[in-house]
Order: sequence, then structure tokens, then C-alpha cells
Amino acid sequence: MRFTLRRITVLVLTVVSLIMVSLVLISSFSGSYFHRIDKLASEKFDEVGFRNSNLKVRQDFHYSKYVFSGTESFINLFNDDHEKIKSIPLNDKCMAFFKNFEHNNPDWEFDKYDSKGMQYDKDIDKKQRFFEENQKRLLSQRKQDGEPNADVITHEDNKTINVIFKSQVEKTTIIDQGMADTITMMRLYGKCFLNNPDVKETELYNSFTSKLFPYLHNTIPIFETSNSTDPLPEDSWPIYNEINDDYDVVHNAFNSSTDNFIDFIKKNSKGRGIVISATTRHSRDVVKLVRVLRALNNKLPIQIIHKGDINKRSMEFLDIAALADIDFLLSPSISAEHRDFLPELNMLEQYRSFGSEFPKQNIMYVNVANCINRSFKYSFPGYSNKLLALMFTSFEEVMLLDADTVLLMGAEKFFEAPEYKKSGAFFFKDRTLRDYNDFLESNFFTKLMPANENSIETLFDIPLVTEKTLSNKFLTGWRHSQEAGVIVINKVDHLLGLLMTFPLCLWKEPVKSSIWGDKEMYWLGMSMAGDESYEFNKYAAASVGEVTTNPKNKHYSNSKANEICSSHPGHVSSDGKLMWINSGFSFCKKNGYYRDRVKFPFNQYDNKDLAVMFSNPLKVRAALVPPDLPEMRAIGSPIDDTPEKEFKDSWKLRRKDSDEINVNMKDGQSRVDVITDWDPQKGWVKSSVCFGYHYCAYDLVESYNQPDDGSIAYDRGVLFEFDDETSRKYDFLSKVWHTGNSRTRPEGWVYAKMEIRKQ
Repeated sequence: MRFTLRRITVLVLTVVSLIMVSLVLISSFSGSYFHRIDKLASEKFDEVGFRNSNLKVRQDFHYSKYVFSGTESFINLFNDDHEKIKSIPLNDKCMAFFKNFEHNNPDWEFDKYDSKGMQYDKDIDKKQRFFEENQKRLLSQRKQDGEPNADVITHEDNKTINVIFKSQVEKTTIIDQGMADTITMMRLYGKCFLNNPDVKETELYNSFTSKLFPYLHNTIPIFETSNSTDPLPEDSWPIYNEINDDYDVVHNAFNSSTDNFIDFIKKNSKGRGIVISATTRHSRDVVKLVRVLRALNNKLPIQIIHKGDINKRSMEFLDIAALADIDFLLSPSISAEHRDFLPELNMLEQYRSFGSEFPKQNIMYVNVANCINRSFKYSFPGYSNKLLALMFTSFEEVMLLDADTVLLMGAEKFFEAPEYKKSGAFFFKDRTLRDYNDFLESNFFTKLMPANENSIETLFDIPLVTEKTLSNKFLTGWRHSQEAGVIVINKVDHLLGLLMTFPLCLWKEPVKSSIWGDKEMYWLGMSMAGDESYEFNKYAAASVGEVTTNPKNKHYSNSKANEICSSHPGHVSSDGKLMWINSGFSFCKKNGYYRDRVKFPFNQYDNKDLAVMFSNPLKVRAALVPPDLPEMRAIGSPIDDTPEKEFKDSWKLRRKDSDEINVNMKDGQSRVDVITDWDPQKGWVKSSVCFGYHYCAYDLVESYNQPDDGSIAYDRGVLFEFDDETSRKYDFLSKVWHTGNSRTRPEGWVYAKMEIRKQ
């Protein structure tokens, strides 16, 4: 063939055209091609496909990807000029944001996300488990229906399950975004209104208060003093006057037609006091707590918060505990406990030797039932009442106590602690139990915080959370971080953080299954507000009681580790003083003598001695803080969980503690209660006694990071032992608490309080 110049030219042009078309096709189809590859990978119903899906979900849900839904609409108002937005005066910027939000979302309202079929699924990054559960359900149904090949899962079955899975991911994505957007709105509300000393748009302030907090009614509580005939008039507000140990009452303080109750609480909460949330069910514990407060010479006023669910009789005995003369309160004739427990300790004769004066207590009852919107009446059960108590107390500086908390030093000392003085929020660490959470749990809570450098908060000068918060044990893989039996906080300074806890109460999932009651909510709420001005005490929770000295009663009979087995976590100050314990003062929180007498180590005791031990209070002679836990999940919630899985898998290679051995017992296998050949593997080992509230703690644990030379390394905790004088003081306080069961009235006692009607 002859190649003329013309033919060569045509050939070159054709080749060039083909190359150009190919490049265009590659360019135009590369996105869809890789999308198809990604889709194919996610639809492989094998281990590799499941893992790819899990990684993709974690990547898509990662908190660093979160952007508030209204961000683009807002910045478009200013032609996408971020620097211009930052320079605009706060009130102008706030008005622009909230007006724009109202315009774009006229029907927006707070969503509880509790409608049927629209629940958050925190296990969507566990696709294999999802498939296995659905396959099992499908096979069971087929077998029940008598279908042929009822034990076979086909590819079509897997495709059907995959459609369900994708639907679950989509629903969770919508809920996740909606919850994060709600919290972002609350942060901007805090910046623009609540914490803005120069609010201009009060109408807008009131409007968004109603939108964001529809569960709280625009009113204030009803207050009632001890042994009074009537509560204070409605819309009255008491302000504690320390000089005369009484309240100055401001009448007609609140107008529900015009006032904003959140703004009112922030501006009018004054003074310092103790707050306890209580119902009739809790009243016996609160009576004992009030007695201990008297023994500690408490001078702070007390407010007991309720929802009309504490009866007249309970309030009467609370008032007796607070107001009765010492001769009655400490009389040995009141109850058998006075005579049977430490009979040599005559409290009436010896209380002064312990420095106690037993001042009468100033108690006020606060009924918050009307403060909750009727449609949300049942949305605040149990622990959430503590959050209502913290919100609606008239105090600015609050010590919030559980009913079964026992203080071992005066309440004022908590406010004088360096942690509180530094931050105005003093929290206590929980037990370092080896319980872990999952990626989507910790990532969810981080997403609720201002943690993204590209977030809308940066335009409003709202601080982002730092490593202080992001390195918290709870956000790095461990289940337990905060113990909530004592909260010491300046409510006014940290009010937005408190408000942040209410959505956590109302959003049942993923919150309810991720947090034990209110335990983590206080530091989480503050962090969600962008408020890191909080401090935890130095030491994690301790096991409080007596060191096991008899080798035959030790669970690790040949170990050098100290052991304290107890139902009571306690909390030690930075200078080594025991500050408070939880779960009352009884040896067991629930007396299980008959059930536990045959179990180790109680089967080693004489039955009479054991019965006395169970019926008497705990002997506080020492507190043991186990070693801290190693890192579980790196800061920043990495989507690759390989290091985390490897760490968990390493536990399988460790020797087992008795609670691990006994939980997987086979038929005919005997319990293992004593281990002679190795040391404790965990700092806290759960016992089956005391209805599962009992733990043994150890200060010497085989390390998770062992040397390569075959030797054994140990992690060490701290043992605090108390001298005789301190131990006697604890015995005295335990007897004060223990003898608080009497339902005797002082001679001549007249009770004037009216019956409280249930709301």
C-alpha cells in the first residue's frame, strides 16, 4: 500500500482523535467506574466485603465530616466571604443566622427521634453481624413455615438483606445529621443569646427558647420550706441569705407571659447549696444523708427537688432528721442499731470528741412538676430527675448529691478544692473497669461537640474542643469515665452545658445503650457546649473497705497484690483524703446474707460473725485505686480498627480472672474462686456476692505491655491506709448513717406541712 501524504495525515488525525476520545471517556467514566467498584465491594457478602462496608460507614460517619445543614445557606448571605462574616458584630451576625434559619425551616421543631422505624442503629458498622442476625431470623421463619430448603441462604436472600441494611444506614445517617444539627443550633443559641450580655433580639431569643426546649414549660418551680403550712406563692423566687441562714423571697419574680425562664434562671440563681433529687422511694437514704451532713457540721442550705412524687410522711421524717434536737437524734433508746453496732461508741456522749456540733439543717422542697411540658411528662424518668434538679434549683453554686452518697468531709471543702476553684466544675472519675465502647458510640458524642475546624462555630468564635476532651477515656474506647454521685458546679457559668444534657435524656438511642444513666452526661454536656472549663479529680474511683489480710480469704492467695473487696466505690482527693463513697454505708447495698453465706469468701466465716458483718455498716480502713487502663482507641477516632482489635485479641492470650472463668462455665464444671498460680489480670474483678454490686480491686496487675525477655511486668495502683483517728471518725459517721432508720417522732413534735398533691 502506498502511503501518500494525504493518507498519513488522515491516519494521524484518526489516531489522535481516538486518543482524545479515550481520554474523555476515561475522565467522564472514572468517577462512575470507581463508584461501581466501591458498590461491588460493598455488595460482596463475604468477610472482605463486610469489612469494606464497615470502613466506608465509619469514614462517612466520622465526626470530621460533619457540616451543619444550614451552613451553605448562611454563608451565601455574605457571598461566601468567611473573613467578612467573622468581622460582623455578633448581634448582627446572630440575627442574620436565626432569621435565615427561620425562613428556610419555618416548621422546624425539636425531634425526639423515637418514631417507629426511625431509630438510630449504632451497629451499622458491623455488617457481618447484621447479616448473620437477619439470616438466622429468615431461616427460623422458613423452618416455622415448613418451606423446602429451609436451611439454605441464597444470593437473592443476601441481596434482600442488603437492601434492608442500606435502608438502616440511610435512616441512621438522617438521624445522626439531625441530632448533630440540633446541638449546633443550641451552641449558637448559647453564643447569641444565653451567654451574650448584650442581647438585642429578645423576641428571637424567646422564640428559639421555645423551639429548642419544648419539653420545659415557661415557668419556675414551687418552693416550700421545712415544716411550713404552705408553699411560697407561685412565681416567687428564694435567694439564700447566708448571714441569717434564711431565704429572701422575691414575690412576683417571674412573669410567664413575658419572661424567658432560661434567661431568668441564669440571672437569678444565687448562693451556694446542696441539691438532692428525691422521691418517696429514696427518702430513707436521704434521711441518713441529712444526718451525716449534720455530723459534718454542714452550714450550707439544702434543696430537695421532686416532681410531686414524695409524700408527706417522707418529708416529715426528713424534717425531723434536719431539725430534731441532738438529744433525740443520737439517743441510744431510739433504735436497736444504736445499741448493737459499736456499743462502746455512745454518740450522744462522744459526738463532740469528733468535732461534731450537729447544727440544724435548712431544707427547702422544690416541686418542678409544672416546669415540664405535659406532653413530655414521662420523658424524664429516674436519673434524669437529677438534671432537672440541677436546672431548677435557685442556687448558683451547686453540690448535686445522689440519695445514697455519703460525704466523709464537709461540703464546703469540695468548693474549696483546687479543681473547683480553677474551673467551677469539679467531677469525679469512675472505676477503671475493662468495659469498652464501640467506634460509632464515641464518634457520635464527638460529632455533637465543636470538633471540626470547618464547622460553622468558627464563624462565631465558639472554641473547638481540644485534646483535653478528645483524650477522655470514654472517647478513646473505654465505657466508664465519670462517676456522678457528686457533681460540684457553678450552674450559671456552665448553664449551656447543663442544657445540652436534656437532648441526651430524650434521645433514647444511641445514648441510652452507650451511657450508664447520667454518669457521663455532665462533662459531655459541657464539651458539647464548647466549654472545657471542668476538672476531674486526680485519682480514679477506689474500692473502699478493709484490705484482705487472711490468705485463706484472698482470691489470689499467692499474689503480692493488695486486695479490697467491697460494694462501695470511693473517691480520694489529690492529697490522699477520702472525700466520699457511693452506695450508702451498708456492707452490701442489698443485704444478701442468706444467699451469699455459701459463697467464697463468706463460706470461710463463722455464720454468726458473717450475719453481724452483713447487718452492720462497712468498716472503712483503706481505699485502693487500681492501675490505670492502657490506651484502647487513638485520639481522633481512627476508622481503621485494626490496632484496637489486636489489643482486644491480646486479652485472649492473657490468663483469666475468676469473673471471666466463671462466666463461661460448662455443665459439671466447678466455680473458680481462688487462683494460686498467677496474679490479677485486671484492676477490678467482679464478684457474684451482694447481688452483683461487689468488686475486688487490686493494686498490682500484670501489664498489658510485657517485655520480650519473658519476664513479667506489672502495672501498679495506689493503696491509701487510714490511721486510727481517721478510722474512728469513719466509724462514727457510719453509726450516724446506720442509725437513721428510726420512724420515731420527737416528743411534742407538731408537723404542719400540707399534703403535696401529685401533679
